Amino acid sequence: MKLGVLFSGGKDSVFACRLAMEKNQVACLITLVSENPDSYMFHTPNIRRTGLQAKAMGIPLLTWPTRGIKEEELQDLSAAIVAARERYGIRGIVTGAIESVYQAARVQRICRNQDLWCFNPLWQTNQIDYLRRLLKEDFFVIISGVYAYPFDASWLGAELTEERIQMLEQLQQKYKINPSGEGGELETFVLDGPFFQKRIEILKASQSYANYRGQFVIEDMQLVEKQVREMSAEIKREYPDKKGQIPKEMMHRRGCILLVDLCFEKDSLSQYEFVHPIRYALQNAGILCNILHYTEVKPQDLASHDKIILCGTSLLDNVYAEHLELFSWIKDLKKPILGICAGMQVIGAVYGGSIVPNQAIGLEEIEVTMNSLLLGEPRQIEVYHLHNYAVTLPEGLSLLAGRIDAVEAFRHCTHPTYGILFHPEVRSRWILERFAYL
Repeated sequence: MKLGVLFSGGKDSVFACRLAMEKNQVACLITLVSENPDSYMFHTPNIRRTGLQAKAMGIPLLTWPTRGIKEEELQDLSAAIVAARERYGIRGIVTGAIESVYQAARVQRICRNQDLWCFNPLWQTNQIDYLRRLLKEDFFVIISGVYAYPFDASWLGAELTEERIQMLEQLQQKYKINPSGEGGELETFVLDGPFFQKRIEILKASQSYANYRGQFVIEDMQLVEKQVREMSAEIKREYPDKKGQIPKEMMHRRGCILLVDLCFEKDSLSQYEFVHPIRYALQNAGILCNILHYTEVKPQDLASHDKIILCGTSLLDNVYAEHLELFSWIKDLKKPILGICAGMQVIGAVYGGSIVPNQAIGLEEIEVTMNSLLLGEPRQIEVYHLHNYAVTLPEGLSLLAGRIDAVEAFRHCTHPTYGILFHPEVRSRWILERFAYL
């Protein structure tokens, strides 16, 4: 699939690009150059230097101007994506969003309106683990801007190192900052990476700093040749399995959950956004997890896990609905099952419900109307929606939230089988933990 990457030159968009390149063709980078240094949507430090990065990566760059006015800048982003689609034939957009619902939801809406895929491969990742992964995979990252207490001028132009990561981890614990800068605390610029054909050397730079706000401004830089290095033996030992699967000898442990990937193909880019965040959330709570694509699930896999979660998919992805025969086991399995978004639709359809159009993107308050072990007592909860479809309520399932013709949550009347239309890995992670201890 040809993809365009929303590109700022910072670590997140660069790393998202690398992940996209694993199984797809990155046809172009798309950079919005904002006149407003305090843009709500776009990275601004050294944004005019992305051209040399694109050359270092060997990928075409499309730059697009924006005045950076709140909400209006979305029209500029939409126009840039249209231009990229016409010029490079892209079918999808990749972003480096980690936790910002404000940014991710707006890009999702633009992509939906243009019938494009949208991939957020860093979504909900553990930020400290991610920073260390950048080092292990030989990315050379510098801090290009700081915008919050307690960052002082010593951070400007500093290289991201293990020592800096430890400092960020301490600041996260003490001040609740986002260590990757997702809350706007800091910005970065990438000078080299494992897929860069050449590295970038800074020749001249300046900086300004006052009241915990500062920028490291690159005034001149050049491309230089670099030696290609293989991954070290140490890194290979630390990352023997990029999926983080649980070893077979640990499978007997109580509480091991099988995450069923419903994405259109095995190991797709969507897995980073809709499956891995659920695994992160559960493993942070001490729960063991494994991942299998729905086409690979066998009776022995269901038998060797204590609980099953059917995960969500991208907005354009409803291929799973064409293969409902692969989910006949849902009716017979007496173990706890949770369907999230697309997973909920599968469960509902297996029991006789209809998958119907129902579009929603973003945060919303919903009303829990019935008490259950999964959602607790009736009340309002904030949830994150990202779906094009819902499912009607079939016989044998009880409504926990929403309407019969557009269910937000249900449970089976006799089996510990649940479905929720929203994404608890983004908001309301406590739901995942409650399910793990059913």
